[in-house]
Amino acid sequence: MDKLKTGTLYRGFSVDRAAIDETARTVQLAFSSEEPYDRWFGTEILDHSPQSIRLGRLTNGGPLLLDHEPEDHIGVVESIAIGPDRVGRAVVRFGRSADAEEAFRDVMDGIRRHVSVGYLVHKMQMVESADNAEIYRVTDWEPLEISLVAIPADPTVGIGRSNESGSHETLVERQTHSKKEQAMSETIAATPAEPVDVSAIEKRARDEFAKTERDRVNEIIGIGEAYASHGAEKLASQYVREGKSVSDFRAAVMELMSKKNEESMTVDLSQKEVRQYSYARAIAAALDMVEGRNATGLEAEISADLEKSMPASYKRNGGLFVPLQLQRTAIATANYNTANKGAEGVFTEAGEFIDLLRNASAVVGRGARVLSGLQGPVSFPKQSGAGTAYWMAENDGTDVTASNLTLGSTSLSPKTLQASTAYSRQLLAQSVLDVEMLIREDMAATHALAWDLAALHGTGNSNQPQGIYAASNVNSVAMGGVPTFGKLIDMVTEVAKDNALMGSLGFLTTPGMAGKLSQTVKASGTDSTMIWTGNVTEGNLAGYNANATNQVSATLGGGSEHGLIFGNWSDLMIGMWGALEIVVDPYALKKQGMVEVTSFQMVDIALRHAESFCKATGATIA
Repeated sequence: MDKLKTGTLYRGFSVDRAAIDETARTVQLAFSSEEPYDRWFGTEILDHSPQSIRLGRLTNGGPLLLDHEPEDHIGVVESIAIGPDRVGRAVVRFGRSADAEEAFRDVMDGIRRHVSVGYLVHKMQMVESADNAEIYRVTDWEPLEISLVAIPADPTVGIGRSNESGSHETLVERQTHSKKEQAMSETIAATPAEPVDVSAIEKRARDEFAKTERDRVNEIIGIGEAYASHGAEKLASQYVREGKSVSDFRAAVMELMSKKNEESMTVDLSQKEVRQYSYARAIAAALDMVEGRNATGLEAEISADLEKSMPASYKRNGGLFVPLQLQRTAIATANYNTANKGAEGVFTEAGEFIDLLRNASAVVGRGARVLSGLQGPVSFPKQSGAGTAYWMAENDGTDVTASNLTLGSTSLSPKTLQASTAYSRQLLAQSVLDVEMLIREDMAATHALAWDLAALHGTGNSNQPQGIYAASNVNSVAMGGVPTFGKLIDMVTEVAKDNALMGSLGFLTTPGMAGKLSQTVKASGTDSTMIWTGNVTEGNLAGYNANATNQVSATLGGGSEHGLIFGNWSDLMIGMWGALEIVVDPYALKKQGMVEVTSFQMVDIALRHAESFCKATGATIA
């Protein structure tokens, strides 16, 4: 009997969406079977006889994890059953943490469909060996946890992983099958069984792991060198040491670039300056500039600092620059949280302008990405075509047809967004928090509304960004009147056909359309189940979250056609350059005692993948 180091192994399965109980927050799923799996040591079959499975860990509140990470504990195993079909099934219940809630919603929406089980193998038998193909039947194994995963675990996962059972040893027995072998075994019972060549197995595993590891390290280092100016080279060393994947590193580099861009346009203020900064006083300082007085104070000083870091392509309008975000310093809380000891005198910050923009924008609320602090035009590469594989006869003398992976790109380039409003001189003279919040929220809402209109209906002409309804390659479904449930499913299907059914999926439409669908039955012959469920502004359509906003046009084509869009909203990108510039005009509305304020911002909007969206055409409510 030999020993083989296997560590923790994994297998992948799929979630049956029909077995979801939303009220109880439970899901029934299959986690194991006797399907043969190719491992690095041979083909593995998990025996599902009752005596072969140690279910103690799972039946005693076994964990439901995300991607086999113990830190991402999102639920518990409620029950286990091994069916007559020799398949292991479990009922799992989701917790109520933020991660658990998000994962459960993804399962209900069909976004997270895959399950993987982690288990230890204590004992297995070699039941067959022909043409160097070794088959092992696992006669003693122990499931440890069940995980939701983005991609079902590769059969070889587990080699070289570091965990508390990483050095786990598996007993390997050799089992003979033929009558001749059985007779020989009985005749020479005292002769020990032929040992498994464990060294050869381990050598194959080491070679395979070494190659995979070299590829991982080389790719991470290559990406780190390409983005060294953003600090990715140092991060690459960390990810190599920690054994992180290439995909994890790519995501980290994107996050690093976004953060670095934001920091480049962020004002570093002291605790006192953060509390004192006022957008209302910034407008007053700009007014001083126009009326020939020297603009002084904190806001004027910050504007001068921001101007130094503005992109060279920006044409200054003679106004004053205000920050989109403030670099807050830590505020000591020791003496500020107790009544009568300072809490009453602490200034409650009005919030960053960029945060207010995000909160006020409907497309951002649906999941659109905001990239702030950009310094120049940005291009995002994307794969637009794949290589092609062919089945060929052995030595048929014909060359395989050449095919190449093709790449495209999506670009963001700065476009000037301008908005005007007016405030009274008396209002600007106030220094209370309510007035400050009024001015910030008013300016933010004005710009956020412009974002939404451009993202949804921008023409792409006259310096406008191009929105979803004008963009090419966006999927479309003709409604021919009031949308039916089947037509909504067709919209989802169009996105799925392009392999884009992932990310921040959902619908966006008009309040009028939401109201109509709330009163439209899902199928003829029923009178209780409506197409739109939930309230009119935030509900559910065809199994996905849906929102209604007047930002979506109800007069498309100059008529009564209502906009309706489904898609992965994280593939909608909003880029921002520099700071916000405000220019004041004290003369245009002087007879009303008002000061006109015009704000300028450099913004662009683009679809990273147009195929991630589907628009309705010809949708009406009558």
